[in-house]
Amino acid sequence: LKGSSQPPPLFGLQRVQAPQKLQATMKHFGATLCAVGLSALLTPAAGVLRGRPEASLTQTGIIDGCGSAPKYDNSKTKNFADGRATKYNVETKKTEPVVFKAGDVIDFECAPGFSTDGSKDGVMVYQVECTEHGYYKPKGVCVEASKCGAVPAIPNAIPTGQKVKGGVEMGCEVGHSLDGEKVVAGGLGKNRFFVLECVEFSGAYKEFTGECKPYAFVASSETRRIYNEVAEALFTVSCKGSIKTAFGDKEIPAGLDNACKGFEDSAAACAGLVTKIKADFESELKAREEHDKAAGKEWYDEKDADRPGIGEEAQTFCTELWALLKMPSL
Repeated sequence: LKGSSQPPPLFGLQRVQAPQKLQATMKHFGATLCAVGLSALLTPAAGVLRGRPEASLTQTGIIDGCGSAPKYDNSKTKNFADGRATKYNVETKKTEPVVFKAGDVIDFECAPGFSTDGSKDGVMVYQVECTEHGYYKPKGVCVEASKCGAVPAIPNAIPTGQKVKGGVEMGCEVGHSLDGEKVVAGGLGKNRFFVLECVEFSGAYKEFTGECKPYAFVASSETRRIYNEVAEALFTVSCKGSIKTAFGDKEIPAGLDNACKGFEDSAAACAGLVTKIKADFESELKAREEHDKAAGKEWYDEKDADRPGIGEEAQTFCTELWALLKMPSL
């Protein structure tokens, strides 16, 4: 959406993605990422196509679904119930919001006079998937049916679904523009959008003589480097914080035993880290209890500076765990 600060949707385009095993491990530790910060990590530098849906994150920043069904011009959910805001749950006897989780697929149907390829007899149904990253990924768009038939294939360009008189609006894919210059996010898109004119008397589209050219943008290696640095900081803070909180509650974190799931070749090394932090946790907790007993202080008294804790051990564990998780440097 033009001018939107939300992460742009995806339609056959590439997006920076967090490693699945990192996401799983962060959930085991109860990691809470800032929604704005995570949105920025998942947002490519280019602008967005017109009329596409916005991404959706949970309030905690942990992505576990996409929320209610998105809305698109010229189409609606094929199943009426999918498009409703709420539903009545006969088991709980309560009205609950209609939401979709990662992996759910919603069928959308074009409005009369529209099809997925712009032809009068074209397919009228396309699917929208809720991705694991919390945004909807449409696998089609509804284009107004034209006397010129199906929209021709143009390299690095796709229909936007925007209604225009006498033709079909197209947009260059992310990383491409009409002049080879960078597209300004939130701008007017003058170097990204163009119209394929339908010449009605001939029943054919006017030949597009332009080109969607790739433009220079941040190299993937640099993008990954930045991503890793930010993700490492977020991961370490969340991991260390979870362990220190559990130490204060005098209980080893419940998800610690499952932390190594998905590590594959590095599972043994991960298991060694878990064994060590559990041993450190127990020994430091015992040392703290003995210290507190000897000090004879009440819970509300100021604690001694040399009171045993788990901070250093947690920092070491989380840093070394990240080393097993991080993406390779290119």
